[in-house]
Amino acid sequence: MDEHEEKIVGQKAGASEAYAGPHYYEPTVTAVTDMIIPATRIQWGPVFAGLLVALAVTFLFTSLGIAIGIGARGMGYWVIGFGSLGLFLGSMLAARTAKADVLPAILHGVIVWTLAMILHVLAFGSVVGAIVASALNRGVGGGAPTMAMVSGAAWWFFGGFLIFLAASILGGLAGINPPVHEEQTTTTTT
Repeated sequence: MDEHEEKIVGQKAGASEAYAGPHYYEPTVTAVTDMIIPATRIQWGPVFAGLLVALAVTFLFTSLGIAIGIGARGMGYWVIGFGSLGLFLGSMLAARTAKADVLPAILHGVIVWTLAMILHVLAFGSVVGAIVASALNRGVGGGAPTMAMVSGAAWWFFGGFLIFLAASILGGLAGINPPVHEEQTTTTTT
């Protein structure tokens, strides 16, 4: 190493200095942290996959109930039971594939439930609305029994939606799969 190189060892050359050959810098030691900050807590791919599974299971068993000839009241129980199973499985899939911890798993389940309920209301709301409008136009049993019928149907929807929500939350909790962080272990020899 010549004299000039020995003088600048450990010094950083500034922008105003002219190039005077190779510069040597001392290594800088920085601390490395193992902190993971998620960009978002909701992963929409698993949510939509869970929604599709929930709808598929619900429609599959609803069609089975219609095929075996379950009556109107029995069909209500049937749809609530198998709709809950579908939402449980869909929420579990969403939480599991998102590798979600407790709170994000519950959140994935609630979002699957929300999207499923919006689709159910859009699909079945027009059918129920047509039945209610037909009953009101025909004057079946007068005004009071028709309102009691509408009120009873509203309670069925409310109770069913709450049961669906509980099934989605339980499915999300069943699908908890926290991300695995590998810890580096050091062994010392004595």
